[in-house]
Amino acid sequence: MMLAVFSGQNYSYSYETNTGNYLLYDSKYTTHAYLQGDDARIFREELENIDNITDPKIKTGLLIEQTISIYL
Repeated sequence: MMLAVFSGQNYSYSYETNTGNYLLYDSKYTTHAYLQGDDARIFREELENIDNITDPKIKTGLLIEQTISIYL
């Protein structure tokens, strides 16, 4: 079952609870990537790094969208 986790202005992602895989896609649904295995693990680690940023001036939504755009 895919859960929509993040919906940004240009990019979004969903998380598959049973497998730990991710589906990344753009807002127009023209491009997508399905991450599994090491790719999903690395993406999860990158999201955790963004969550651990302590500076409130940084817009984490934009950082997440930039991270997604790397994979697309």
